[in-house]
Amino acid sequence: MTTRRLTLAFAALAACITAAQADWADWGGNGTRNMVTPGNAPVEIDPGKKIKGKDDVDMATTKGLKWVTRLGSQAYGTPTVSQGKVFLGTNNENPFDTKYTGDRGVLLCLDEKTGQFIWQFASPKLGTGKVSDWEYLGLCSGASVEKNRIYLTTNRCQVVCLDADGMKNGNDGPFKDEATYFSTPENKIDALGDNDADIIWTFDMRDECGVFPHNITSSNVLVLEDRLYVTTSNGVDWTHTNIPAPEAPSLICLDKATGKLLGEEASGVSKRCLHCSWSSPSLAEIGGKKQIIFGGGDGFAYGFDLTFKKQDDFDVMNELWRYDGNPPEYRGTPEAKKKYSDYDGPSEIIATPVVYKDRIYTQIGQDPEHGEGVGMMSCLDAKGKPLWTYKGINRSISTPSIKDDLVYVADYSGLVHCVDAMTGAKIWVYDTKGHIWGSTMIVGDKLYIGNEEGELHILQTGKEMKEIATIDFPGPLYATPVFANDTLYIMTMSHLYAFGPK
Repeated sequence: MTTRRLTLAFAALAACITAAQADWADWGGNGTRNMVTPGNAPVEIDPGKKIKGKDDVDMATTKGLKWVTRLGSQAYGTPTVSQGKVFLGTNNENPFDTKYTGDRGVLLCLDEKTGQFIWQFASPKLGTGKVSDWEYLGLCSGASVEKNRIYLTTNRCQVVCLDADGMKNGNDGPFKDEATYFSTPENKIDALGDNDADIIWTFDMRDECGVFPHNITSSNVLVLEDRLYVTTSNGVDWTHTNIPAPEAPSLICLDKATGKLLGEEASGVSKRCLHCSWSSPSLAEIGGKKQIIFGGGDGFAYGFDLTFKKQDDFDVMNELWRYDGNPPEYRGTPEAKKKYSDYDGPSEIIATPVVYKDRIYTQIGQDPEHGEGVGMMSCLDAKGKPLWTYKGINRSISTPSIKDDLVYVADYSGLVHCVDAMTGAKIWVYDTKGHIWGSTMIVGDKLYIGNEEGELHILQTGKEMKEIATIDFPGPLYATPVFANDTLYIMTMSHLYAFGPK
């Protein structure tokens, strides 16, 4: 073989290895939020059986399992994988460090190869009860990782920047009083060790922006150059009819290095809020111009450019466009206005908008606690004009996956829809027969989706609907499957399973 051919062969091999061995460092893998990655995820897997009388898994009964780690009693924060570590959100019902007691929102850092505990961020509760920090929900946000920094929204309605190495490499950054931060009246923390989180800075959205979070603060941070874009989770109170903070922003922009507030939306999202703003922001770069895409708690999708303007002494984001994700018949008329609680009434946007081929894909939905109802998916151009709408979908909180001009999106009713990304035409619908909270994840030519029944459904992508396998897990699958570095991560409410070559 000639030197040139050898060089080309090694380059091709390196490209294959890079494609197969890639981190999954934030929600959706990158700013477009499109849940698609190359690789060959395992299909023939088995989570095994628990050891009698214990929560531990009998590894002899598993198939294709590298490791499994016991979490808290509830886990919603979908894993991210970066630089040899796995980060995920759970609660403190199975303490990894016994000095932390009581209900807390926990970000776990685990070793990627073994699943062993490295460190944790154990956030105290707000003390507001269900209205703003629901008991035992834990930490529902995913971590966004860049280099050695983690950006996260916590159950306390704060944005925090953490050192990815924890306290093991010392107490870095300007924030030095982690012990006080982690302490509660019932659980005073006196000293910290290597398995504690190292806080670089914090930003309190309640104190600084007047936010009133509803039920739980949940959003995945968008990292863009030297900025962070964060959804605030501003919403209604316990009555579901009153908005305590109608002037508070639903989306803010922070300085990545310091946590300083740079700007906020002033489009009136909170005034029109139906329930809460939980959708994570996305990034679109169309025609060489960047814009932030945001799904609001009022049911509108928004586009903002990267500039700010002064308005009433505030630096506010420049709104480019807005689009109502609800058709007129869902909202009703002024004389016969539809109620938010109606099955055929309006919904907010919870699923993250996805950017694909200069188009924006978004759909409406509600908190799963509200049950099923009508939905709609929309495809928008760069100016927020609808190119098509698809009403075959029900309420959905699942972020779409788009590959080869086909959109794959799940709804809460348990249906996975395959839709033509260019025209909105229905290709096929697959029924998982269980409510779906998580999102579709495409690895290579296979689609992975879990449901409330604890079933992981694996489908073939393409215009012909084909079921590859259905694997039963011992608990609901609310989090989205994640594939990173040849490993498939499946998270139940109490365990994280890592499948792949050992």
